Amino acid sequence: MNDEEVFSFSVQISPYAMEKIAQAKKDNARFSHYTSAYVATQIIERNEVWLRNALVMNDFSEVQHGQSCLLEAWNDEGVGGRLKRILNGLKPGLSDELANGFDERKYDRSAQSYLVSISEHGSGTLDEDKYGRLSMWRAYGGENNVAFVFKNTPFLSESTALMAFTSPVLYADSGRFKVEFTRVVDNLEAHLGLAATIGPDKVRQVIENAFHFAALSTKHPGFAEEREWRVIYSPTMWPSERILSDVTTVGGVPQRIYKIPLVNHPDEGFLGATLPELLDEIIIGPSENAFSIYDALVLKLEAAGVPKPWEKVRRSNIPLRR
Repeated sequence: MNDEEVFSFSVQISPYAMEKIAQAKKDNARFSHYTSAYVATQIIERNEVWLRNALVMNDFSEVQHGQSCLLEAWNDEGVGGRLKRILNGLKPGLSDELANGFDERKYDRSAQSYLVSISEHGSGTLDEDKYGRLSMWRAYGGENNVAFVFKNTPFLSESTALMAFTSPVLYADSGRFKVEFTRVVDNLEAHLGLAATIGPDKVRQVIENAFHFAALSTKHPGFAEEREWRVIYSPTMWPSERILSDVTTVGGVPQRIYKIPLVNHPDEGFLGATLPELLDEIIIGPSENAFSIYDALVLKLEAAGVPKPWEKVRRSNIPLRR
């Protein structure tokens, strides 16, 4: 058993994520991050992206929704029951080990997971590329908001240099979730030879990790137009010396954040992360202070070494009343 075999097994039992990643690479998708103008200046000045605790997300029920869908699928005899039988065929009691391990990580999942949300940018039409997405302007960043538009290279990297992982959001109710859960079980059954090669303990670990990300990356289908992905860091599970914590105030709430430095790690295959490489453009949302925001962002980008920063920042001009 080697790391390549474990990775191959992980790919085989994660069809939804792998298909989304493959499509994003094929389309050369860009990702947008909607935030306040103030946070935007901090990202540029400090050369870092902030990850916030799942507990302070716009709607914490998002995480609860994913866990509820997962629990219902696990307890469904035709779906979770089938997975349990396959696991116990690999090793008696393996399904209980999986369930116990997942339950033991509940605190890590709910209170010790930190996220930054990004959204697939552009719909193939001029309108969204030009103006941004109306619902996102309404929901994120307050009255003076901007959208960073990023290239995809570091987000879609297979490197573990940071131990932070990009996960596409699945928009699903419990029925749709069971469809994807069944695909995982189908793929496990189709690759039992590989599962036997890497051993039952590694199989349990891979599936437990898949459950962790599924719980943190499943949202109600009513939010599907957001086309969200999440960069997830769980420091109590996969710590990284490169991602440091700090305390700051966001929206009047003092909170711990984790900071991803915008630097490359070429020896570990993590590239395209420096701000000049990563940034495609910044769109300023509907604001009475658009000129001041433009001026400040251009100055910050210039100081950060971004070439021709005045060409990187523009207004949305979307007619949204606050």
